[in-house]
Amino acid sequence: MTDQMLPGLQIRPGEISKRVITVGDPERAKKIAELLDDVQEVQRNREYWTYKGTYQGKELMVISHGVGASGAMLAFIGMMKGGAEAIIRVGTCGGLKQEVKAGSLIVATAAAREDGVTDMYVPRSYPAIADFGITSLLLAESRKSSAPVFDGVIVTHGAFYGGILPTNTVEQAESGAIGLEMELAALYVAASMFGKKAGSILSVDGSALAVLESAEDNDPDPQLLERTVDESIKIALDAIVQIEVE
Repeated sequence: MTDQMLPGLQIRPGEISKRVITVGDPERAKKIAELLDDVQEVQRNREYWTYKGTYQGKELMVISHGVGASGAMLAFIGMMKGGAEAIIRVGTCGGLKQEVKAGSLIVATAAAREDGVTDMYVPRSYPAIADFGITSLLLAESRKSSAPVFDGVIVTHGAFYGGILPTNTVEQAESGAIGLEMELAALYVAASMFGKKAGSILSVDGSALAVLESAEDNDPDPQLLERTVDESIKIALDAIVQIEVE
C-alpha cells in the first residue's frame, strides 16, 4: 500500500472497490450510498465524494465525478488506477429523438466524442464504446422498469451553453444519436485504455434539441426526473452486483 493519494479522489491506489457506480452530482452519490448496507463515507474532496458499502452482499463504491469530461476523466482514471474493474455511470441527459421524452431511460451503447477531452488521450477515429456484458445486464434490468427504455449512441458534448460557433448536435441526431450529455465518452475511452468494463444508464430530463437556442429553457419536471433517476439507480445496483470481476 502506498501513501500517495490519487489526484482528485484523494484515495490511495488499491483502496477502490472493484465495482463502482459513478454519478455527476455528489448529493446523488450520497443518495445511492444510503441504499447500501454497512456503508461508510470514505472521502470528500471538491466534487469527488466517495462511499463504500455492500449491496446484495457484494462490495462496491459510489463515487461522484462532477460536471464535464475534463474533471470526470481525472476521476475515471483514478478509479481504474485505484482498483476499479467495472464502472456504471448513472446520469441524466437530454433526448435527441422525438420519442425519447422526459421520463425515459437510455442505456448508452456508445458515445460520440464531442467532449473536447478524449482527443488528448486517443486518436480522433477511436470509438467510445460500452462493455457488451454490462450493457446486456443494464438492458435486462431496465426491462423490469415502468419507464420507456431506449438503447443506442449518445453524444458527449463539452459545452452546456451555446457560443459563437455552431454545434453539430442536429447532425448527430440525424445520424442516429438518441441522447446528449457531458461525461460518458470520457468513461468509455478510459475503460478501453485501461482494459476495464464500463456501461451507463441515463435518465432523460427533456429534449436537448429544444434548448439549443437557450440553455435556460431546460426546465425538467423535478418529480418526474426524481422518479426516473430512482429507477435508474435501482437498475444500476441490480446490474453491477451481477458483473464478474477478478
